[in-house]
Amino acid sequence: MRDDAVLLVCDYSLRYLGGAQTAFLRQAEALASQGVRVIVLAPDADQVAEVPGITLVAPPRRGTIPVLDLPLLGRAKDLEPLVAATIRRHGVGAIVVHSEFALAAASLAVGRDLGIPVLHTVHTFFWTAPAALAPFAPVVGRVHRSLTGIRDGGRATGSHALNNALRTMTLRIAELADAVLSPSRHQAEALRAAGAGRVEAFSNVAQPLAEAPAVTEGPLRLLWVARFAPEKRVDVALDAMREVAATLGERVHLDVAGGTARPVPGVTFHGSVPGERVGELMDAADAVLITSLGFDNQPMVALEAFSHGRPVIVSDPVLAGEFGSAALLTPTPDAAGLAALVRELAADRGILAPHREAALAYARDRQPAAHVAKLQEIIASVR
Repeated sequence: MRDDAVLLVCDYSLRYLGGAQTAFLRQAEALASQGVRVIVLAPDADQVAEVPGITLVAPPRRGTIPVLDLPLLGRAKDLEPLVAATIRRHGVGAIVVHSEFALAAASLAVGRDLGIPVLHTVHTFFWTAPAALAPFAPVVGRVHRSLTGIRDGGRATGSHALNNALRTMTLRIAELADAVLSPSRHQAEALRAAGAGRVEAFSNVAQPLAEAPAVTEGPLRLLWVARFAPEKRVDVALDAMREVAATLGERVHLDVAGGTARPVPGVTFHGSVPGERVGELMDAADAVLITSLGFDNQPMVALEAFSHGRPVIVSDPVLAGEFGSAALLTPTPDAAGLAALVRELAADRGILAPHREAALAYARDRQPAAHVAKLQEIIASVR
């Protein structure tokens, strides 16, 4: 069998579709759509609907690590035989890992032994945990060393002890890869500064373009879609809506996908919704809110918004720099800044027109064919 298949590896369960899993699956589908044989090695791979050209391999799991909700697959050394057998059985010629734990470490070790290029996609180097938990940093380091067998390497600095320990996990895996892929430029710069070696700024895959007509009637409609985690700062969006509703009443409406409903004027909580419903909410919206600050790399919700021809409103100037005219930056990163921008847009929705065009252009440049061609170019450069 020809060694032309690409092995995609992820330690995270594919049962839960967070940003990393969504990016992972979009890449698998993109490769398959371009005629590349894809092998997916990840926990709960059998939960993913099969796509022609994709072979699913689910490693046996031994439980779940509490708090992290991370599948427990054993130690890297225990997983190396499975990785090696998968490579030989399917004629794998390149490996792309999307995580930082035992399965990723096993894939790096086997790839090195067999002379197969291994790329590491970093979905966040900006791990964020409450400072009050900093005393648990030594535990994180010990668990990661135990799972991966990696005991030496660089050490992330610049934050409190627990954040540094979490970021060190990513750095130690990145140092062992032939090339590191960062979906954003700003994260690529942070990884290089930390000593990750060769780092390529390489976007995630945008979904096929599904531009919807611009909304021209009714209230200004906004959409917030993300995990309900502190770093995503949903309260900034909700507090902004309280300010806006006090002066504009029903002229602005916010839809929130996920989370627990609470009484906020002008806000509808939709709870957990499937992907197709998120698409419908985007089509009905004028723009999508991303209220994180100093955390996000390249949120998948932004790529989805752009594919629908919807710009994003961001609180983080770093994300604004990443997305260019496809994003609108709030004047300040707090609720007051978001409310000020929303009031401006409610008074003149035409402000959004050039940003919609920029959003589509951003998504158009990140379609599957372009993504696969660039990935194959990077793989060839490290063979």
